[in-house]
Amino acid sequence: MIILSILAFLILFSVLIIVHEWGHFYAARKSGIKVEEFGLGFGKKLWGKKVGETEYTLNAIPFGGFVKMLGEEEESNDPRSFEQAKLWKRMIITLAGIFMNFVFAIAALTILFSVGTNPILISMADVERAEAAGLITLGEPNEDGRPVITSVKKIQKPFLQSLAFAVTETFRISKAVVEKVGEIPAELIRNKRLPEGLAGPVGIAEVTHKILPMGIFALLKLTALLSISLAVINLLPIPALDGGRFLFQLIELVTFRRTPPKWENAVHMTGYLLLMALLVAVTWNDIVRLFAS
Repeated sequence: MIILSILAFLILFSVLIIVHEWGHFYAARKSGIKVEEFGLGFGKKLWGKKVGETEYTLNAIPFGGFVKMLGEEEESNDPRSFEQAKLWKRMIITLAGIFMNFVFAIAALTILFSVGTNPILISMADVERAEAAGLITLGEPNEDGRPVITSVKKIQKPFLQSLAFAVTETFRISKAVVEKVGEIPAELIRNKRLPEGLAGPVGIAEVTHKILPMGIFALLKLTALLSISLAVINLLPIPALDGGRFLFQLIELVTFRRTPPKWENAVHMTGYLLLMALLVAVTWNDIVRLFAS
């Protein structure tokens, strides 16, 4: 079961990354920009195959992925380089991965609401609304003071209604993710700890292990929620993320001047190191919690 859970986690994570990076890849190709490499994972290359002008690689560290475009991180006078592309094309390419994660989430949720699925409850406000709508029944609170859900009514709608509901649910969940991310600085400063519920790869693997016995639709729901989280986090104006790169492009749009690539890359590298430090902290927190439980 453990091996199956690890395999399910790796497939789930890979699907999210491929969806995201395919968005960048497709937008770049349609914009006439040369894509040199489409990589899944980071670090040492384990496998590679060149198709046309693009090399597709599988790398040692199975978390994350990338699309390497000509002139993205270095100066280039090649007319097919990212650097020489028009601003509007670069902006579309930057946001394309985020867009695809949202599209994937909406598609997955549409399927789930069409076949019937439990309501997605993220906060206490969601629990209260679901109870008022008759979707759940609450029992006596547990030892932690949290309400216990004793019965759940599935949400099932015709396809078009499921699609519309999936869009509104994606927006609602995205808002909740933003609020959760916004708690990180305050929680670190005030309580010297990460917010409860914040999970990294180890935490996600643990959740995958628990959900796997529930079946394919439960895994699809988890993948949809993670896809929304990935999209929202990447949209934030943080260096090294798509949102940080888009911020530089917005500055260029307003000022009509492009930040020199070496300066922008230095900012993104600093952001990348800080994000890696946060990832290490979150992973350590997950491991400690896992062993403590």
